[in-house]
Amino acid sequence: MSNSIIQVPEEYRRGGKKENENESVASGLSLLQLMCRKLGIANLAGKNLLDMGCGNKFTQAILAGGLPINRYVGIDIHPGLIEFLQANVTDDRFTFYTSNTQNAMYNPGGEPLSENTRLPVEEQSFDYICLFSVFTHLAPNDYVLMLRLLRRYIKPEGNLFFSLIVNELTNGGHGFLDAMASAIGSSLTEENLKADLQGPRDFVDWVSEKPLLRAVYSRKHAIQLLAGTGWEIESLNDPEEHIQHYMICRPV
Repeated sequence: MSNSIIQVPEEYRRGGKKENENESVASGLSLLQLMCRKLGIANLAGKNLLDMGCGNKFTQAILAGGLPINRYVGIDIHPGLIEFLQANVTDDRFTFYTSNTQNAMYNPGGEPLSENTRLPVEEQSFDYICLFSVFTHLAPNDYVLMLRLLRRYIKPEGNLFFSLIVNELTNGGHGFLDAMASAIGSSLTEENLKADLQGPRDFVDWVSEKPLLRAVYSRKHAIQLLAGTGWEIESLNDPEEHIQHYMICRPV
């Protein structure tokens, strides 16, 4: 299949690099490569991927890079973006849906997640489900409900891959608390950082004036919340250049 470039208007783009489309697409490609590497696969050939909170960069990266994939389903709460992708992506491997899920940061007037929430896709039909910059904006109740919701749609041998913010310093220096420590002073220790900025809590809605702009979890609590959701952890990984901490889970 020949490579094709979908140019997305800036008002529809999402993510920290939305003002530079080339950098945004490059970061999407890097994240896809990271995900494949960590899942132990060469690429997504023959695989079905559900991308919750999809934004635009994975679609652009797959199309521009001519990457193999069997099926890509993107779901997002931004109707303008989804309408644009539905109108402009003609590759029949791709399908897009709008979700009206409530989120204090991005969609305060939406429908709250509940045990009855369902997605417009077939159950147990995806090899992989990914969420980038979604759990980073979820409070604990929605964290659990999202995990339970997604469990319905994974194949028995599939994997869940999602990013989150964990309240710890890392050797690579790419994490949220690493940035906070750098801004405050290089001599600040992780212990002092936690005591000064947040204390020993399991969850912190970091920016009080902008609810769920930064949802920050302790490592212990992020793992504890998996209990009873139908998932078990394979790994919780340190941040890298284009991603905060990220967790890989399998269904149980």
